[in-house]
Amino acid sequence: MISKSIQNRMLADALHRLGRLDELRQLAFGLGPPMTWEPPLDLIETATELVAYVVLPGVDPDSVEIEVAGGALTLRGLRARPPELGTSSILRLELPWGRFERRVTIPDMPYRVSRETAPGCLVVRLVKLPEAAT
Repeated sequence: MISKSIQNRMLADALHRLGRLDELRQLAFGLGPPMTWEPPLDLIETATELVAYVVLPGVDPDSVEIEVAGGALTLRGLRARPPELGTSSILRLELPWGRFERRVTIPDMPYRVSRETAPGCLVVRLVKLPEAAT
């Protein structure tokens, strides 16, 4: 029977190779964008704004691309792999890493967009603007 330590090293190596394979696939064959994951979010509407709480542990909030257009809020970015991943045994690997993109439908109107942080979250505020402000 294979020990847990060897199994963990094999899993870490397999995950690393899968990530590298996806990068090579995109570069060499142009078969589309690399795989992405969707961060969970809460979207709350008040009388004056929409507020999105997006769970992004370990992601610099300033590095997240925020786009509001055509009745959609789109968030894009990257959660880097933990540096220990390549040299350690994995006991549990539940948090996704790599490119992410999340798109949600919102009312199609003008907004003033701002960002802030809450513990473990990016908070995106979309303040509703009068239609004449466009």
